[in-house]
Amino acid sequence: MPAGYKGQFGPGVKAWVLALYYGAGMSEPKIVELLRTVGLQISTGQISDWLIKEQETFHAEKRAVVQAGLESSPWQHLDSTATRVAGKNEHCHVLCNPLYTAYFTQAGKDRLSLVRVLLGGTEPMFRYNELALSLLERLGVAQKWCKQLAKQLTAQQDYTEEQIDAMLDSHLAKPGEKQRKLLKDALAIAAYRTQEIWPVVELLRMSAMRPNLTG
Repeated sequence: MPAGYKGQFGPGVKAWVLALYYGAGMSEPKIVELLRTVGLQISTGQISDWLIKEQETFHAEKRAVVQAGLESSPWQHLDSTATRVAGKNEHCHVLCNPLYTAYFTQAGKDRLSLVRVLLGGTEPMFRYNELALSLLERLGVAQKWCKQLAKQLTAQQDYTEEQIDAMLDSHLAKPGEKQRKLLKDALAIAAYRTQEIWPVVELLRMSAMRPNLTG
């Protein structure tokens, strides 16, 4: 079979369906109606499968676009707008410069959400180092919590959010929600700015009043 064929339909029909749905805003029933008028015998289930299944190729392409876009310039622009997802209020983040545009949907628009966007949508890591210590001070975290953090974390080692939450629950359970959030923000930003997988943005311009990545 030629490349791109799977089942009884070729890549041309699949591309047409994606363009009609995402580009033209047509509903699935209307797409089926249109395809049948040109002689295609196709089910609504097949259309739905193309729209929601086996999307890894597109995800990989998006990651490559974001990687190239971040590498293209030390200057990036970030904006967000409220959006509804499955009946819940979330936020669509738009990361761009004159060469590309990428969209990310996140539950919030706090510092951790921004770090996720700058990491191409991947989950952030958390790292305790000199930069983290400096950020903790700039964010106004109490010294006693900074000292406790230093006792529990190994310098220059990366931790997942699950590991950080478990550590905070076990050893730093008393800080209020705000202090806990600032602790995680500082560790995530420190990990972001010292990691080498994604290009680190040197100048980030944001359209709305939002927390920046240095406090």
